[in-house]
Amino acid sequence: MMRIYLRMTQMELAHRAGISQAHIGAIESGSIMPRIDTLVKVFNALYCQVNIAPRPKKPLNEILRGRARSVALKRLKQSMGTMALEKQAPDKEVFRQLLEKQTDEILSDHKERLWDGPNDEF
Repeated sequence: MMRIYLRMTQMELAHRAGISQAHIGAIESGSIMPRIDTLVKVFNALYCQVNIAPRPKKPLNEILRGRARSVALKRLKQSMGTMALEKQAPDKEVFRQLLEKQTDEILSDHKERLWDGPNDEF
């Protein structure tokens, strides 16, 4: 922990950061989730810079393709239900090919809405 390495007590850090020692203790113990402005004060008091940079959980192209695939799958399932009733449903390989084709078509249409549905993982 930086504070300990710098031989700084919680009270000294709190004084330097302009917050209470109890607040420092709660942050260090993980019992509270500090606001960003509080973290900036604490890290400034520890002679650290704060950089906040979003990092995608996956490459953006995977996120985009996954979402397009979810939309394509939903559409295909709707049409496959009708086809199954008429005993015209394709086999698994044909379905997979249709899914990939539909996904590619969705990705090629930049006006296509992808994020209207639930916040799901793919």
